[in-house]
Amino acid sequence: MRTRDFKTAEQCGILVRCKAFEADLLKIKDIVPDKMDDGISFDLDGFLSGIYQVIIVPKYDIRADRDDYWEARRQLCENVFALAEKYDLYLSGDRIEDYGEHFYFVFRCGKSWRL
Repeated sequence: MRTRDFKTAEQCGILVRCKAFEADLLKIKDIVPDKMDDGISFDLDGFLSGIYQVIIVPKYDIRADRDDYWEARRQLCENVFALAEKYDLYLSGDRIEDYGEHFYFVFRCGKSWRL
């Protein structure tokens, strides 16, 4: 998590929840830590404006030459969705973007995130 988002999470009282979510995301097959963000990249700027959404940009390692390439990508996304729901996070309706080695997910927060 970037320093800025770490501070935002701390300020908004969601740091423990974000750290737990990040730790569980890193347990999902084919998600790997991003050295740039020291884990998973979060964007929590919306919290500062009362927009309760969590954006994550997890790095993945699914090589194009894998026999199960498309299935692995689909399974990774399904695992992220299932985990997010356990954390009271729900797909926002925004398009899930693929940046080559990173997916971009936008989740709307359930009531448990609004302190």
